[in-house]
This record gives sequence, C-alpha cells and structure tokens, in this order.
Amino acid sequence: MSAPPTRWSFLIDAHAESDALIRVLTPFAVQAADLTDVALSRANGGLRIRVDAEGLTRERAETLLHRLEALAVVRRVGLGWQAAIQATG
Repeated sequence: MSAPPTRWSFLIDAHAESDALIRVLTPFAVQAADLTDVALSRANGGLRIRVDAEGLTRERAETLLHRLEALAVVRRVGLGWQAAIQATG
C-alpha cells in the first residue's frame, strides 16, 4: 500500500507590489505543482500568500522554497506539510 500524497504549504511574506502574486506563482508552474489552494491577504505593510500544493517530492518542495527565497518581491518563506486525508469506505 502506498503512502497518501503529501500536501505542502508555502507561507510567503511579500512586498505589496502589483505583480507579486504572479511572480510568486510562476515557480510553482515551472515545477508542475498541483495547486490545491491559494490565499492572499494584506499584512504588516505587505502581502501574506499561502500556497498549498500536491505532487511534489520533498526535494522539489525544497527547490521551490529556495527559488521563492531568491525572488526580489519575497521577504521570507516558510514551508510545512500535511498528509492528505484518504477517504475510507
């Protein structure tokens, strides 16, 4: 039996620039991540973006983390994970 897929959560604090969301989402497209949720809010004079993605190995998630950290629009990035819930029945 295979392990359930892992959902990665990227928590990103970014500068409040008009193209910040597009710049942050581009690396996810390059890595062919399956986005399951995206949330954006204003906080502390900037933007707080949460992106949940599936279909990434730990190595690809860490690569995304480093690519996001390198973006000029990004202040800081946090990475977490949760096991996806499987339906029984």
